[in-house]
Amino acid sequence: MASFDHRVIQRLFGLNGSMAEPSSEGRPGPFWATRFRDRARCRVRSPGAGTEGWAWSERVAPYGVPDVRVEHHHLGAGSDEGASRCKARGWGMVISGSARLEMAYGSLGDHRHDMLEAGDVWSVPADAEASFHAHGPSGASLIAFIGGRETQDNALGEPWGREDSYGHKGALRHGLLSQEAERTGWGSIRVVEADVFSDPDALSAAFVEIMPDCRTDLHWHLNTAVWQICIEGTGLLTQLASGHRGEVTRLAPGMVCHVPRGEGYHLRNDGETTLTVLEIFRSDHYHDLSLPQWLAAASPEAIAAHLCVDVGTIARLSRAG
Repeated sequence: MASFDHRVIQRLFGLNGSMAEPSSEGRPGPFWATRFRDRARCRVRSPGAGTEGWAWSERVAPYGVPDVRVEHHHLGAGSDEGASRCKARGWGMVISGSARLEMAYGSLGDHRHDMLEAGDVWSVPADAEASFHAHGPSGASLIAFIGGRETQDNALGEPWGREDSYGHKGALRHGLLSQEAERTGWGSIRVVEADVFSDPDALSAAFVEIMPDCRTDLHWHLNTAVWQICIEGTGLLTQLASGHRGEVTRLAPGMVCHVPRGEGYHLRNDGETTLTVLEIFRSDHYHDLSLPQWLAAASPEAIAAHLCVDVGTIARLSRAG
């Protein structure tokens, strides 16, 4: 059974385990759904100077994580060579426009190239030299996550039996927005994992779209931390750290957020347009566990004992999910 801090869950359930009004998915929701809106219990962080918009070009060791950097490049289509090209590193996504990826690797200097459009993602092997060149009249805007995978130290972090021997014969890019989305009650999600790339150290990611006035389920990623980049729209990221009150961060385009491994969170769209968030995971695969999934997978008695709440509360939550 997954391990959760019972203090967090008890705060979400409330002392009496009462139920709330229907959720944005159109069915009854548990009491925790309304507690996210209680600002007396949550500390709300608004974007500060330099955090909103796409003006930033580089974030070094964000949130105190020393081996991570996040880069944003806007490549113009003019004749200025410095503005029309940049070095390609790590894992990333083309936000708008199009760019040509050129890569050289190996002792013989073998070359490969590919054209990336908006919504395409890439992964450049650490032993390769690569660069992006703007293509077309509108140039390109792209973001890169550099940092590699986290050290896996738990059972859920073990690879799923994949061999790290892709060589350089696989794909340089993947059309993330071209793949079919998984539809949900709150929006949609597209997931890409490491095995679509030639890079043996590629990461996984999720492209999340949330409809106005909707929220995702409370969920956990137990194998790795989550790095989030808000692409479009506005909303709220609510994090529930063990033993602490909830922390809410206002999201705006260009913001970079971080949820530590195993920390529960949910995303809510409080704007009038779709909230789009790119979630990057420092793992070869995507793994999540939502509260409804957990309630459905275990007996009420087992969950009640684990969370230190009464069986009746768990039974009501299971029926509501």
